[in-house]
Amino acid sequence: MAIDYEYIKTIMCEVPQFDQLTPEELDTLSKHVTHRNVPAGTVLCKEGSLGDSLYYVVDGKIEIRKESVDGRQTVLARFNKGGSVGEMSLVENSPRSATATAVEDAELLILRKDSFEKILESAPHIGIKILKNISLSLSTRLRHTSGRFADIFK
Repeated sequence: MAIDYEYIKTIMCEVPQFDQLTPEELDTLSKHVTHRNVPAGTVLCKEGSLGDSLYYVVDGKIEIRKESVDGRQTVLARFNKGGSVGEMSLVENSPRSATATAVEDAELLILRKDSFEKILESAPHIGIKILKNISLSLSTRLRHTSGRFADIFK
């Protein structure tokens, strides 16, 4: 089955993390991401497993859950169109910190770690833009989490 790079480029334009890319950069990056439709209930990654992919949500909803010490599952976040999941797997070699599950049918773009490494080698300016977006995403989440902790421990 042939990969439709034009379709991938088109849906990349719907993902805010790619807003800073030029048309030429989108063309280059489109060769390194894959497209996938998943039904509701699909587990994208499981807490404790080794991760190697960043998922960009084109459509649908992804829920992030973490297991507590007593074994209960706690919902940490939900990501809709424009969100991303799994950023840490591109920058570290640690097990997944949570489980990500599609709670609605979802359309995803997937950037695997090996593809990201190739981008860093062949087109570092694109890799830097991706890393800046990952940093911004993680920073925003950390600020939100810090605010929640402050509310809990008043």
